[in-house]
Amino acid sequence: MSKHDRDYTIIAFLESGEPKKWEYVDKLNSIAMHLNKMHPTWKYFNVYDRRTGQYLKRFKRNDFVPAFI
Repeated sequence: MSKHDRDYTIIAFLESGEPKKWEYVDKLNSIAMHLNKMHPTWKYFNVYDRRTGQYLKRFKRNDFVPAFI
């Protein structure tokens, strides 16, 4: 297990306004690549600490997304 193993919960907002949620996310840049491929018109996603639920950061579609924050 890595230091960042499944640290994040992600809620992504698609262009339709529909939210999609992923829990147990390892790397943020991987979820961004998934969104670009499967939902290319996504608007932004919010990142939360999976354990506490605390809001951490928002990334928009064209932002640089690191693996971890």
